[in-house]
Formats: sequence, C-alpha cells, structure tokens
Amino acid sequence: MALPVKHAPQTSTALSLPTKQAARCLLRLYARLHGELEKAKDGEAVLVQWDEAMRAMGHIAALMPILDVNFEPSLLKPVRTRKRKGPLKHGELRTEILAALRAGGDWMTYPQISTKVLEKRGIVLTVAQRKHFVQKLREAVHALAGKGVVEREHELRLGENTQLQRWRLSRMMFRRPSRRLPVE
Repeated sequence: MALPVKHAPQTSTALSLPTKQAARCLLRLYARLHGELEKAKDGEAVLVQWDEAMRAMGHIAALMPILDVNFEPSLLKPVRTRKRKGPLKHGELRTEILAALRAGGDWMTYPQISTKVLEKRGIVLTVAQRKHFVQKLREAVHALAGKGVVEREHELRLGENTQLQRWRLSRMMFRRPSRRLPVE
C-alpha cells in the first residue's frame, strides 16, 4: 500500500532573510517618519522636515510591493523620536555599573555607584541632571537584578529610603563548575 505524498506548494515569492530584515527596517523607519509628522503637527521640534519625511514615506510605500509586503500605513503606530538625554551612550550605563561594582568589591549604594561611574568618565552634572542620572541608574540596576547579575542586600518596601539600598555583583553569576578531572 502506497502512502500518499504531500508536496509543498511551490512559491516563487518566498523572501530571503535579508529581504525580510530590510522590509522590517523600512517599516520602522516609516513609523519614525510618521512620528516626525505628528511632532510637527503638535508644534514640537522635529528632526526631519515635513517635505523630506513625506517624500521618504512615499518611497517606502512604493518599495513595499516590490518586497512582497502587504503594507497598510494606517496600522503602523507613529513613533516619536527623541534626542538622547544623559551623559552616556546607549548600553554604556549597565556596563559602567558592573565595572563600578567590580571595582568597589562589596556592597554599594546608588550614590556610591553613580559617583564611581561619573568619576571614571570625568563627567560633571548639575543637580537636576544628576537626579535624572541616578533615576536611570536605579532602573538599570533593577534590570540587572532581574537578570540575576546583581543582588540587593535587603528588601525595602515602597516608601522606605531607597538611598540606603545596597547592591553587589551576584555570587551565583560568577560561580563556575570545576573543570578538574577526578582523582583516581
């Protein structure tokens, strides 16, 4: 008895991975350009002028059928692009926090960590900038705690003084299994 064989349908429009990635990037760019138009309508400072944004959005819309993408502009939510705030580039804060905790060796508070990070980079901040920086540092430390990279000394409840919260590198993070061979 012969088993029926199912053949996969032949599709000539299957996109390669780089083409899909290019289409996704273009969709993200379209959403950001649409966000620039929204900012211009609201009277905010824009990074791209209205006519340039409209021209680029038209080009992206024209490319979508070529890339075999069902493009519906009304489904894309506008993304308002903001200029970076803060003294460090994207991703540098977490790296600097880990470096400060490594150098500090033991438990450190938020002000101690921020002072080490800023001193290492030679950055001087105003009071308002420092307050914003310490808040971003707190968020980054909590993100690292969620990944198990750092641990807190004790749990503080909402409303308690978070300045007293102390952190260190997680001991579990840096334990490595022994690679020694068993002794006979």
